[in-house]
Amino acid sequence: MGEIKIALKKEMKTEGEHLVLEILQCRNITYKFKSPDHLPDMYVKLYVVNVATQKRIIKKKTRVCRHDREPSFNETFRFCMNPTGHSIQLFLVSNGGKFVKKTLIGEAYVWLDKVDLRKRVVSWHKLLATTAQIHS
Repeated sequence: MGEIKIALKKEMKTEGEHLVLEILQCRNITYKFKSPDHLPDMYVKLYVVNVATQKRIIKKKTRVCRHDREPSFNETFRFCMNPTGHSIQLFLVSNGGKFVKKTLIGEAYVWLDKVDLRKRVVSWHKLLATTAQIHS
């Protein structure tokens, strides 16, 4: 399905801990589009999930990268929260247009307890095929 590159770190501010998530880029997208020369419009939808309850507590999405099979998003999201006990759920979505259904390309999960957030960590994550539903 491809890969997504993200960066994570934790910042200490006077008002508490902040999780900083950067959605950088995607590569090697192998989804079968309408035609081989079709250049999709894609975006990333992300959720911060409480691992204990499996509830999505924060929802965000990137801007749409138009006509690109290897989109670069370079967007930063800051969350005022303690990352312990949470995971990040990432969905790469093809935006079909005004009257066309959105298509889920793949998804990736990052368990924040398994990442050393004291310094900025940049890594590629495999996008896996999924049956999840995407709601705008």
